[in-house]
Amino acid sequence: MRTRPGNRARGRAGWRNPASLKRLPRRRPVRRGQLITPFGVGAMNDFRNDEALMCAGLDRWFPNPPDPSLIIREERLQARLACNHFVKPPDFGEGEGASKVKVPHVRFPLWHYCPRCFRMGQTSLFGGQPYCDDCAVAKGARRRMIPVRIVAICEAGHIQDFPFQAWIGCGCSATNRRLFFRAGRSAASLAGIKISCRSCGRERSLAGSFDQHALSGIGVICSGAQPWLGREIGLHSCPRELQTVQRGGSNVYFPLVTSSIYIPPSRTAESETITRVLDNSAVWDSLASVLVDGKPPAEACALLARMYGVDPSALSDAVSARLAGSAAVVVATTEEEFRRQEYDVLCNGAGSPLDDLFVERTHGADYGWLGDYVQRVGLVRKLRETRVLVGFSRLMPQTDRSDPCVQPLNVDESIDWLPAIEVRGEGIFVELRANAVGDWLADGGAAKRVSSLIALYNQKRVARGLVPRPVDARFVMIHTLAHALIKELTFSCGYGSSSLRERLYCNLQDPDRPMNGFLISVGAVFQPRISIS
Repeated sequence: MRTRPGNRARGRAGWRNPASLKRLPRRRPVRRGQLITPFGVGAMNDFRNDEALMCAGLDRWFPNPPDPSLIIREERLQARLACNHFVKPPDFGEGEGASKVKVPHVRFPLWHYCPRCFRMGQTSLFGGQPYCDDCAVAKGARRRMIPVRIVAICEAGHIQDFPFQAWIGCGCSATNRRLFFRAGRSAASLAGIKISCRSCGRERSLAGSFDQHALSGIGVICSGAQPWLGREIGLHSCPRELQTVQRGGSNVYFPLVTSSIYIPPSRTAESETITRVLDNSAVWDSLASVLVDGKPPAEACALLARMYGVDPSALSDAVSARLAGSAAVVVATTEEEFRRQEYDVLCNGAGSPLDDLFVERTHGADYGWLGDYVQRVGLVRKLRETRVLVGFSRLMPQTDRSDPCVQPLNVDESIDWLPAIEVRGEGIFVELRANAVGDWLADGGAAKRVSSLIALYNQKRVARGLVPRPVDARFVMIHTLAHALIKELTFSCGYGSSSLRERLYCNLQDPDRPMNGFLISVGAVFQPRISIS
């Protein structure tokens, strides 16, 4: 990480004087992809200078309409999620003319403590980092407090500060309380951390605070707080029980991300030049806003053709072809139907080097003995994957956007977009022979072996409050083959296993329309530094 100019000259004295740091603009960089996962809306992120901030809702992301270059169009995914478009998080540049849009964050948790004298202080969602009045590090300067380590969450997705006063039985008012967060010699255990109030003399360690029913046992209920939406206290109380968790625990935030492989509409009427013109979102939006009976006006096409030096009739035909392709988008109501659209395209080969999806199909017989098991191999030269953050949950991961435990990203219902990123890359698609899969399943040995594993898996899901998942031996086999290929690619091609993604195609709901395949892809996303406020 590069140092800011002047940091080295200030040396340690700059750190010891908070007043000098306050005069400098704070740098809080986040990569674009991180604002989808793992630090999306509602997630806490730790920054330099002991700051813990939570990404705010979409209501305040853009003070003005987002720049057209940030808009992503993906017709299939837009129809499925019932939104108008997707927007990439804005990048922040320090040069002249660069974007100055910062992604808003709120301060959470609100409770902080002094690392020297352990005095506790509380701030607000939109307040600054508190300072300790008892510990002066220089003349006229105060020591900066750091955020506490624990918070309280509920299964409905709400989050609030740990109730320190209620935990120790302190009834002092906000002006009279003198709380301390003191760690003893055994600070690694909860018993070594003691919370005390010097005004009333109450004291108690955090031992047992993580136990089930620990907070309900002292009469603390969920307030329904949604800090990312600016609500320290929710609009309605929540009947769910609160659970104490570590601030950076893995169960504090589960982003619900929906992804899609882009299937381009028919572009037979387009030349390379016209494709570049229509791929400009500003040009496309200007044409789409003046349609007459679903067709572009000749005057508008002629004007744009003169501006970009293309044939007006060819431009009009290309716009009509794209509109026909967009109108022909079939809304998939289930994940299986959504993936079947991709499966059909990958099996048959699609696109050209100019499209965002270009698949060259080869027969399995071209690979020798593998032809007895592999029907086709698709060499995916180009693909574009769109990943969209649609919500999040806490304590337990949820996969259905309509689940009441999935928290919203915004308050204003007129917001018709969702945050997303584009990942461009390449991959390998493998379609298995249906008769080979059928022969493998015929004797029943595989199903018998897997049935006990699936039963135990669903038993664990039900115990965690999740619905059972319909999985069969064929799905397990396809999943296993995908992981075996990923492992082989790490040795033969040098990819890290974490950089390779799998996408499975297996019909579990419609037995009459089989899918037996998987896609292994690798991609990259342009991730400029995002600045937050």
